[in-house]
Amino acid sequence: MPPRLLRHQGLHHDHAHDDAPDHRHNHVHGSANRLSGAFFLTALFLVAELATGLVTNSLALVSDAFHMLSDTLALGLGALAARVSLRRPTAEKTYGFKRFEVLAAFTNALLLAVFGVAIAFKAAQRLWMPQEVHAEPMLAVAAFGLLLNLGIFLWLHRGAKREGGHGLNEEGVLWHVAGDALGSIAAIAAGVVMVTTGWMRADAVAGLATASVLLFGSQRVLRLSAHILVEGTPPGVDGAAVRALVEGFPGVRSVHDFHLWSLSGRDLYLSAHLDLVEGEEASIVTSALRGALKARFGAIHVTLQTGPCGPGDCGNDCR
Repeated sequence: MPPRLLRHQGLHHDHAHDDAPDHRHNHVHGSANRLSGAFFLTALFLVAELATGLVTNSLALVSDAFHMLSDTLALGLGALAARVSLRRPTAEKTYGFKRFEVLAAFTNALLLAVFGVAIAFKAAQRLWMPQEVHAEPMLAVAAFGLLLNLGIFLWLHRGAKREGGHGLNEEGVLWHVAGDALGSIAAIAAGVVMVTTGWMRADAVAGLATASVLLFGSQRVLRLSAHILVEGTPPGVDGAAVRALVEGFPGVRSVHDFHLWSLSGRDLYLSAHLDLVEGEEASIVTSALRGALKARFGAIHVTLQTGPCGPGDCGNDCR
C-alpha cells in the first residue's frame, strides 16, 4: 500500500507515513509478553536468592539478589511500558504513548547505576574487613541463578531478533539480565575460591565485578535514552547525510527549520520547510523527495512544508 499524502490549500504540507504500525504493534506486543513472563520468573528466584544470601552471609549472593531485584523491577517496568506504548493517540497525546518505552529504559538505567554504586561501596568495605561466608549453599543458588538468567536472556534476545531487533526498552532490560548472569558467574567463581582456598575476600571481588557490569550497562542506556528524550537524531542515523539529501534534491533551493528525531528509538521522524526553485510544482518535488528519503534511509515519517519562508514560519533556522 503506498504511503498516504495529505495536501492542503496554500502552503503545501506533505506527510509521508509508512505502513509499519502493524509490524511495530506485533513487535511491541511480543516484547510485552516476553517481559511479563520473565518478570514472574525472576520475582520467584529473587526471594530464594536473597534469603540464601542472608543466611550464608554472602555479599556476592546478596549483591546478585539486589541486582535480581533491579531485574525484577526492570522487567515489570519494561512490560508495563511496552503495553502502555501500544495505546492509541489521544487529543492530548497526539504522538501516542511510544515514548513510555524510552522513559522506562531511562529509569531502568538509573536503577542499574544506583545498585552498581551501592554494591561497589559494600564490596570495598568487605575487601578491607573480610567476613566469613558459607560458600556451599551460595554455590548452589548462584548456579541455578546463572541458568535462569541465561535462559531469560536468550528468550528475550531471540524473540526480539525474530521480530526485527529489540528497542531501547528491551535493551535496557537485557543489560539488567546480562549483568545478573555475569554476577552469578562471579558468585560461583568466588564460591569455588572460598571452598578451595578459604580466601574470603573473593566474595568482595565478585561484588566489585558485578558492580562494574552494572555501571557499564547503565551509562550506555542512560546516554541513548537521554539522547532520544531531548529529541536528538536517533542513533545509527546520519543526520548530516539526511539533510544533505534534502538540500541537494532537484528543485530545492534551500531548507529551513530542519528537524530529525525519534519517539521510541525504533522510528524516525523528519520535518522541514523547503524553499523551492521558482516554477517547481510542490507536490511533484515533495513526492519525489519522500521516495528518495525512504529508499535511502528506510522507514521514515516525513512532514514537508513549502512556500515562502518568513520569520514566523521557520523559527531560528530562517535566513
